[in-house]
Amino acid sequence: TARMKIPFGIAQIGKAFRNEITPRNFIFRSREFEQMEIEYFIEPQDDVWPKHLEEWIERSWQWLLSVGINESFLSKSVHSDNKLAHYARA
Repeated sequence: TARMKIPFGIAQIGKAFRNEITPRNFIFRSREFEQMEIEYFIEPQDDVWPKHLEEWIERSWQWLLSVGINESFLSKSVHSDNKLAHYARA
C-alpha cells in the first residue's frame, strides 16, 4: 500500500546542476553533481524525536560498517542551531 505507518523513511538520489561564470575570462560552464536525500518521518510529539534520532544514527552507522566502510573514515558531528534548516530540530 502507498500509505505508510509512522515511523518511515524516504530516500532519493538524483542529479543537480550549477552554472559557473568567470567574469574575467567570460567562461561559462555547468557543473553536474550527484546528490542524495533522506527524510525520516516520526510522530509529532516533542518527546519522541531524540530516541528516533539516536536509533537512526546507530542503525546508519552499523549499515555503513556492514557494507565495508572503514570506521576511521566515519565521524558523528552535530550541527549548531544556526546551521540547521528552519524545520529541523537536530
